[in-house]
Amino acid sequence: MEDIYKYKLTSDLVITYVNRKPQLRIPSQHRRFEVDSKVMSVVSALTGNSEETLHRLEKTISKNTIQAIVNKLIDVGVLISANEQKQSRTSEIVMEWAEWGESTWFVHLESRDANYKSSDEVGEEFMESSGPHPPTYKCNCEKSNITLPKPSTLSNMTLSDALTLRRTYRNFLPESIKLQELSDLLYYTGGILFTNSTRFFGRVAKKAAPSPGGRHATELYPVINNCESLERGIYHYCQKHHALHLLSKMDDVKSFLDEALYGQDYFLDASVTIFYTSVIDRIKWKYKGARIYRLMHYETAHYAQNFLLAGTAHNLGVFMTAAFKESLVESKLGIDGVHEVAMYVTGAGQKDEIGPYARAGIELSENVPADFKIVLPKALSSTAEQKILG
Repeated sequence: MEDIYKYKLTSDLVITYVNRKPQLRIPSQHRRFEVDSKVMSVVSALTGNSEETLHRLEKTISKNTIQAIVNKLIDVGVLISANEQKQSRTSEIVMEWAEWGESTWFVHLESRDANYKSSDEVGEEFMESSGPHPPTYKCNCEKSNITLPKPSTLSNMTLSDALTLRRTYRNFLPESIKLQELSDLLYYTGGILFTNSTRFFGRVAKKAAPSPGGRHATELYPVINNCESLERGIYHYCQKHHALHLLSKMDDVKSFLDEALYGQDYFLDASVTIFYTSVIDRIKWKYKGARIYRLMHYETAHYAQNFLLAGTAHNLGVFMTAAFKESLVESKLGIDGVHEVAMYVTGAGQKDEIGPYARAGIELSENVPADFKIVLPKALSSTAEQKILG
């Protein structure tokens, strides 16, 4: 038993319970082991003063059994040598990321270095075992359909200008945007360009924004504060028909947004705020494993960047924020937070003022284009207004 004390539990060991049965999980190795009470007793004994607790454990479990369990834990990597643990990159991540909480490094390690299969391999598995193709979009147009104008070509600004003029705005005029502007924002963010058949995965939609595997799990929910021809309230965007469905009228949109965005009141005069959600079944149908969680965020970010650039092309002020109350938003949108979850927030509106503004310490990069244009939003005027920005 003396050799046992040369080993330590791997730093990323996590114990979970599935169907009330304990599992040892090593996310860095993408491995999990269902274990019994004896193994759990040995693992518990190795978490503190192992020499003392293992001797006590010998009163209920034989020494030979304990040694056999320890040998197995070493074989599968639950126990590693103290020197190996000290030099482990995984141990370094767990230690350096500790202040973010265990869930952060667990998801990172569990979803890292995924075992991707070729399209043919995945396709053949689908042909044998996959269920029906999940719906690729949500549509409530039979209940109500507010048709949007056909999208414009956004020819009033070059791509270079849209990229360099994009800034986060926190001051908006309480004025409406045009319905055409809203149409463009929604279409270039999440509207369908065309569909095509695939060898294994049915028909897939193609949009201005890319999607992992063409799954397009993202849905858009515009909250209208000030847009011509539209009532204030929460809407859903039907990407199939390029139309809006009014989920709920809301006279006091700002009160909801103030609570949902944790008091970021500088966004409240924006004409439209978009809540992005991810429909889990669409992406889970093709992809398995923890990396799905990364893919959802990748896709949402692609959509959001398109929104910001389209808004900038219309000379609107745009913003994005990850500070929002998911449970409240999901409740207001009428989604369950299980099969469809809230992911992100962007918005747009009329700028309070148009720059440029003097800011201390501005130093242009030596790499900017010769005709580079710089426009800075109006700065927040007080410390109180900047409290949530840090």
